[in-house]
Amino acid sequence: MKVKLHMGEWMINMGLVGLYRVFEYGRKNGIISDEYKDSVTVKPWGIELDTDVLPQLPKAYFLYLLEEYSVARRECERLDSYIEQVKKEENFKNVVSSIKKSINDTGKKVLKYFPYPSLEDVLEKLKDVKKAEHVSQLIGYINEFKTIINDQKVNEKLTLNYFKPAILRSFFGQVSFLNVAKNNLDFDGHIEEFYKSYIVPVLNDLIFEQAIETSRSSEEMNAFLETHNDYQPFKQLKREVRKKTIEEIREYVRTNINKCLLFNERVAFYNFEEMVFSPIGVAKDNAFNFSWHFDSQQPKPLSSLAKLVLLFAPIGSTIYYKSEGINEQTERRLYAGFVQTDATFAEILQKNNHFSQLKKKREPFNKIVSQLVQSVKKESEYTVDHLFFLEFFSDYDSKKTHLHYYHLPMYLAHYFKQHADKLDYIKPYDYREQFVQYVLRGADPVYVIYNYLRDCIKNERSTIGPYIAVQERHRILQFKKGVRDMSTTDKRVSALFMQGREIREAIIRSSSSEKKVTSIAYRLLNAAKAGNRKNFMDTLLRIYMSADRPISPIFLNALHERDLDFATVANAFIAGLLANQYKEEQEEVQA
Repeated sequence: MKVKLHMGEWMINMGLVGLYRVFEYGRKNGIISDEYKDSVTVKPWGIELDTDVLPQLPKAYFLYLLEEYSVARRECERLDSYIEQVKKEENFKNVVSSIKKSINDTGKKVLKYFPYPSLEDVLEKLKDVKKAEHVSQLIGYINEFKTIINDQKVNEKLTLNYFKPAILRSFFGQVSFLNVAKNNLDFDGHIEEFYKSYIVPVLNDLIFEQAIETSRSSEEMNAFLETHNDYQPFKQLKREVRKKTIEEIREYVRTNINKCLLFNERVAFYNFEEMVFSPIGVAKDNAFNFSWHFDSQQPKPLSSLAKLVLLFAPIGSTIYYKSEGINEQTERRLYAGFVQTDATFAEILQKNNHFSQLKKKREPFNKIVSQLVQSVKKESEYTVDHLFFLEFFSDYDSKKTHLHYYHLPMYLAHYFKQHADKLDYIKPYDYREQFVQYVLRGADPVYVIYNYLRDCIKNERSTIGPYIAVQERHRILQFKKGVRDMSTTDKRVSALFMQGREIREAIIRSSSSEKKVTSIAYRLLNAAKAGNRKNFMDTLLRIYMSADRPISPIFLNALHERDLDFATVANAFIAGLLANQYKEEQEEVQA
């Protein structure tokens, strides 16, 4: 039977991309038989699925995840990197402790499930590696350890234990094979559980829909329900329709069984709750504000087919770590990202494959945005206007989800096409990522710049990054107003930066004190952050008077904001005030 899986909400599109990736992986690696090679076909509106291939998907699903998140591969890559470093005598002491920790941590996990005398031997011998002349023995132990973790059963167990809690649990909680009670299942056990929980319901529901259409008598329909009596949704239905005629049964199904929220033509025996998609699902018992037709036990009806597609969402998204917060308050969280457009399914698939590849190369977020925009350069404005990024972090245990939408309006698309490379100067990486995410959210990134400048004052960092951030923020504001020629406004921002540098030189010449510059910078920054123009201008006038220099008319913009806004005036000047005299820094400013 062929079913149409239409695109719709972002979580369904995410699942469809994941389903197609798994199918393609299974087909190319011989996991899915040749006779089913055309079972999943891409259509402009989504995917056409031949249900005969469904029993083969669970194995492809787990093998895909095993390859994607292979613990053995990641451990070997990390150890190879350590080997290169530990060969240098000056690095030996630090690196050898990292190697021992890595091998010990993973080795203990292996020994928990598999008796490995040779691994126990390696762990013992590692304790005797203490000097740089032991490098050759150390490399031998590392190679022996790499052989052990590359054993198929070892890698399989360690990787299953990794991706279930780290990746899948944030999407689905403790359902089916993800329940802690199933932790002792082996690979085949996981496949069996997947089949029983997700494939069987889909096959039953599709046959049921067909039976309702084709049955010629109530006896035929009752016989069908009796045959599938072990399927829970049919048990109650069998009692309800036992004494009805076939016409009454059809009417009962039409009026009493809901249709799916995500695939509208399918019958829905399930609910859209946290067990099927944890990031935005709500537990049925707590979903008082989400009842369907005033039925508190029915938050949002969902078909088994949609439930299956959502299971592929982790594979359809791109998984990456992201730092949130500033400096000491930074927290690393595992995010899932997705690119959504109003385009065809083939284009959504292509963009998300591209997004995934760029993330694997650890490309900065602004580069990714820029490259994705470049790929739609020749498309209609409508498509560009509806490109947006979505990412979320979800913690099932604390019932917490951070969901961000980054819409890309036309002016930002034009900005990224022309100026995205300039953002490379914003370092460290965390500030650049925050700057771009603020912009994509439609928020003013000025608060990122304030924090960035304060960080530069406190830690004596180069202020080239904040200066570029000030300039790019101003360009974005101009793009938003429809201005495309930046030559005049760029000169104004640059002039403010140079004013700051000149005043810095004058202060240091007269006082020979960096502390005085730092103190003034703090005062100006506090005034700028508070939006206090009067305090800012008072401090500025005092500085120029003490330096015996005329104040430039460009600072009047801090009051009337005709050519530049107050934040741009203040931050560009402060960045110049903090800039040191290194030659390379000057060259970068002019770049």
